[in-house]
Amino acid sequence: MKRMSWTTSLRYSAAMVVVLATGWALGDDPAITRFDPPGLQRGTEAEWVISGARLDDATELLFYDPGVEVLEIKAENANRLRVKVRVAEDCVPGLHAVRLATRTGISNLRYFGVTALPQIEEQEPNSDFEQPQKIALNSTINGVVTTEDVDYYAVELSAGQKLTVELEGLRLGTEFFDPFVAILDDQRFELASSDDAPLLQQDCVCSYVAEKAGTYYIEVRESAFGGNDRCQYRLHVGDFPRPLMIVPSGGRPGETIQATLVDASGETWQESIQLPETPGEFDYLAVRDGKVAPSPNRLRVVDMTNVVHSEPDDDRQSLPVHDTPVAFNGVLEEPGDVDWFKIRARKDQTLVCNVYGRRVLRSPVDSWLEIHKATGGRLAANDDSGGPDSQQSFKFPEDGEYLIAIRDQLFEGSPIHGYRIEVAPPQRSLTLTIDELQRYISQTVEVPQGAQMAVLLRAQRANFGGDLALRLEGMPAGLELLTPTIAANQSYIPLMIRAAADAPPDAALVPLIAETLPDGPGVRGELNQRTMLVRGQNNRDMWGHDANRLAVAVTEKLPFQIELVQPQVPVVRDGSTHYVVRVVRDEGYNERIYLRALYNPSGLSASGSVRIEPGQNEAQIPVTANSRAALGTFPVTVLARAKSRNANVWVASNFINLEVVDSFFGFQFNKSVVQTGQSGVIPVGLEVKRPPEGKVTFEIVGLPAGVTCDNSKIEWSEGMEQLSFPISVAADARTGQFKTLYVRATISRPGGDIVQTTGTGELQLVPPPPQPQASPPAEEKKPAPAAPAAKPLSRLEQLRKAKGLLQDD
Repeated sequence: MKRMSWTTSLRYSAAMVVVLATGWALGDDPAITRFDPPGLQRGTEAEWVISGARLDDATELLFYDPGVEVLEIKAENANRLRVKVRVAEDCVPGLHAVRLATRTGISNLRYFGVTALPQIEEQEPNSDFEQPQKIALNSTINGVVTTEDVDYYAVELSAGQKLTVELEGLRLGTEFFDPFVAILDDQRFELASSDDAPLLQQDCVCSYVAEKAGTYYIEVRESAFGGNDRCQYRLHVGDFPRPLMIVPSGGRPGETIQATLVDASGETWQESIQLPETPGEFDYLAVRDGKVAPSPNRLRVVDMTNVVHSEPDDDRQSLPVHDTPVAFNGVLEEPGDVDWFKIRARKDQTLVCNVYGRRVLRSPVDSWLEIHKATGGRLAANDDSGGPDSQQSFKFPEDGEYLIAIRDQLFEGSPIHGYRIEVAPPQRSLTLTIDELQRYISQTVEVPQGAQMAVLLRAQRANFGGDLALRLEGMPAGLELLTPTIAANQSYIPLMIRAAADAPPDAALVPLIAETLPDGPGVRGELNQRTMLVRGQNNRDMWGHDANRLAVAVTEKLPFQIELVQPQVPVVRDGSTHYVVRVVRDEGYNERIYLRALYNPSGLSASGSVRIEPGQNEAQIPVTANSRAALGTFPVTVLARAKSRNANVWVASNFINLEVVDSFFGFQFNKSVVQTGQSGVIPVGLEVKRPPEGKVTFEIVGLPAGVTCDNSKIEWSEGMEQLSFPISVAADARTGQFKTLYVRATISRPGGDIVQTTGTGELQLVPPPPQPQASPPAEEKKPAPAAPAAKPLSRLEQLRKAKGLLQDD
């Protein structure tokens, strides 16, 4: 078949996706697996069927974007809900994220679609080109691609009328689904097609302008003819605008930019775009002739001078010079294109060049950035340090003018190979993230009534320091943040939220914000939580959702409570201790309870495989500290996980203050050599770093098999400088070198024992020397052998001898 240009055949390469993470929460939380239909039409009321698990106590839906109102939730059973919703007239078309809240937890995050077009359902059979499903132009079809399924739709076009098709498939996150879409004529000739469109990740968009009036056909299938009942899609069919690139790709807050929009059909037009007052990323929805794009384009809103590239730029000496900060916008319009810009920089000034192409703009460009002297000579270059895009930090050697060049790594180009380069000094920034309790599952916080829950919060500061004030805005009633500050020397803290015993079950998406104190540098940061929905090879993040709000809920009271006992003595470097965890069970509750520390202070390690068995009410979690453990006092909490109602739930213990101190003793080991079957002494030099303030005993540990210490414990006394451990070695002990010796010091105090275990010493076991051997007895002298008897003569020899012819020997 005939191959078309980029405007009609949008076949873009993409990394192969091999794993789909549906965004499920922990395996026992409520889970959404499917929406039927997978999307809604704005300005309408509709009934949704939500399928999943543990849904029977559902209370509300948590939408990350405005525009959808829940009218009724009715549980048919634990795996199926019927939900009536009203979609606002001004709800933004595109993908919307949602979670489901129940009385016991919060579900995984899932996407659904919103369209401005009338929705229709796929009607089978439509797998035969000769019997397609007839549809009206400007409609959205909800369909499913089953195994080896090919769906055909027929639409009538007038001569010169545009047909644009955009498909949401993989982005819905229901199943691994790599869709393919094509526009065909009545002879089954392919007029336009799309497999992986950069703007839509793994999904499709293509467009065709009819040369003549008639019936045109749309083919939808899985690219490798796969599929199953979970491969849902939403097919938007119409003559709506579908920009693939907008230039410039951003501007200043509150500014109106004059932009050029490049449509999927190849058409371009000019548009005035009003940017919001708030800096960040802005989703712009194209509207033309009263028709709306199926999904938005993303633009950058940053307070810096905005420059649009203009040709020609071959004469680099005559390029205009720009002061920084500045944003350069442009398009690599044809293969081999290189765009040049000129900036002014000062000696020892550091500037960061950030390219936005594949990220944010979703351009096909694979950027390559260079910095040159204005007089010639490359100073720096970068391919993709900024993730999929280039990022280059450079300290300029002298005052003057410098050139910035950008091209595609493979020298590709097209009218949609757009880019934006933001050049500015290093900026102060603050980003908050939350560690996942289960890998690849974005964290939510469910707080049982009368208890608390904790997660590990990380604060990434850039180019500033200082204490941070932390707050959660709009939490459900009855919740309290117990950790409102992050100290200047902390990069992470356990964020703990407590629920009052009478707090009503409720849930919300809560902004999480950190700010420097009033006398600080004035930096503000917010949560950046990534929910990975589609994973590729090596678990590469292919598609997901970014949120600045944390899902928080008050859940029903648990049938047990846990307490972490405050230790009365510190843990030392090279030492060990244990956390004591106690449980109070409601009458009749006898489930197994799994325990784990939320986090370990630097240099400490706690066992993650401890549990409180049925019938027991206490457990100890072993903890060790290495020789470089961070010193200080740290808030520590333990998480418990156990079955409650129809799910396993998490709860946090109270905080304890764990004190970590330097070791009390230093030990000097000398190599010891002892024969098997003998006794010996292992001498160890002793240094007392500071008074131990308690009774101290020392013991040697790590002795090899067959070796015993005759005096297992030595009591410390003032002025002691050496320890001598007498040992006995069995005769059959294995010989060799053993570098396994440690000295364990135990300081006994009224509040408990402090244990320090330091090594390593070496013990060599050698066999005993060989015993001298006795002289062998003298050998008896043997008599000389007798002469051999004379050989008898034959008759002939006798005759010859008689005649004197034979002589004697």
